[in-house]
Amino acid sequence: MSFVRFPDAAGKTLLLVEYGDEPYLAAPDLSPEVMEDIHNIPIRDDDIILCSYPKTGCHWLWEMARLLRAGTTEVEAVEKEKYMVEFTHQDELLKLPPKRIFNTHVFFRQLPQKVQDGKVKILFIYRNPKDVAVSFYNHHRKLTEYEYQGEFADHFTELFLKGKTDYGDFFTYTRDWERVMDSRPNLPIFVLSYEELQADTFNKAKELAKFLGSSADDDIIRDIVDKCSFGSMQERKGKEWTDVYGEPVMYRKGKVGDWKNWFTVAQSEMMDQLIEKEMKGSRFKFQYTL
Repeated sequence: MSFVRFPDAAGKTLLLVEYGDEPYLAAPDLSPEVMEDIHNIPIRDDDIILCSYPKTGCHWLWEMARLLRAGTTEVEAVEKEKYMVEFTHQDELLKLPPKRIFNTHVFFRQLPQKVQDGKVKILFIYRNPKDVAVSFYNHHRKLTEYEYQGEFADHFTELFLKGKTDYGDFFTYTRDWERVMDSRPNLPIFVLSYEELQADTFNKAKELAKFLGSSADDDIIRDIVDKCSFGSMQERKGKEWTDVYGEPVMYRKGKVGDWKNWFTVAQSEMMDQLIEKEMKGSRFKFQYTL
């Protein structure tokens, strides 16, 4: 493992770590020992794992799944990072109570073998790449470990579009998961987009509850949806990850279409062309506004 600094278009650098032979890019606080152990994590039959590219709504979906599985909103406040397989040592994962809901941004091929064998349920959430680009930029700016202070336009062209971010290129990651879904039609996986969840939260939560085998009725699901609203999540959990000014990093806006406040017309057209090239024929259809 080695630290690497990637310059943006103005020469401002983003600090990441490079790990493995591929190589694999991740946040500076990655532990190589933990990464090497992911494939060997003892998976229980009642485990579930949430998989996603960063900044696609994983905090929201993880919290909703946790409450639906519990069948109540009266649960202890827990950060999903405690259940994140690439940052939590295996001995700590083993101490977690039954019905664990793991989460990760790694590729399918890096997951524990029991997951690859289709023995546990998988949740997969994706989001339109324009909002992902904006959210990733703010993530890198606000968390001090990245040591990044560049501008959005420079980050967008030289870092995000070239895959010089945690977990690499958005399109490579998304298409890799699509190939898995196409080649493994019997894989127990629940797939939804961030925009679908925003547009019809209650009904998507009902679908998720059914997939999870939750006994929560409609009234409980409504309570859970309210408890997992952006404002509630920001209030309850936003203080866990803050920037130097005390502002939440993981719960910044939560809006569909915020990219319009950041992208120029030229940048939007550039992204449209790339999406057309990289996602042609894809099952994933991106929604940019509600």
